[in-house]
Amino acid sequence: MAQIRNITHNGRKILLMDFTYSKPEEMLSAIEDAKNMVKKHPKESVYCLVDVRFSPYEYRLSEALKELAFRDRPYIKVTAVVGVTGFKKLAYMAVQRFTGRRNLVLFDRIETAKDWLSNQ
Repeated sequence: MAQIRNITHNGRKILLMDFTYSKPEEMLSAIEDAKNMVKKHPKESVYCLVDVRFSPYEYRLSEALKELAFRDRPYIKVTAVVGVTGFKKLAYMAVQRFTGRRNLVLFDRIETAKDWLSNQ
C-alpha cells in the first residue's frame, strides 16, 4: 500500500514516498498526502526518496507525479528515485522536462539511493 513517511538513514531525515506494490488509487491518494507533507517544510530542505518498484505505469499516475514534482520543487533539496524501468522512464523524462528539475537522480537499488541521499 502506498504511503508517505519520514525515515532516517545515517542520520539524514528522508521523506520516503513508497509506492511499491501499490494500486493506482492508493498511489493517487498518497500523492495528495505528499503534497500536504512537503509544503510544511522550509524551502530546499527536503531530501526525498521515491520508490516506484513493482508499481504500475498509467498516464494519470504520470501526470499526478509530474504535478507533485512541479509543486514541490521549491521545497526539495534532492530526490532519489528507485524503480524507473520501461514506460516509467518516459514518465521520468516528462517530469524532468515539465518541472525543469535536474535534482531527480535515478537508482537501481533502494539502499544505494538512501546512501546517496544521506551523503548530500
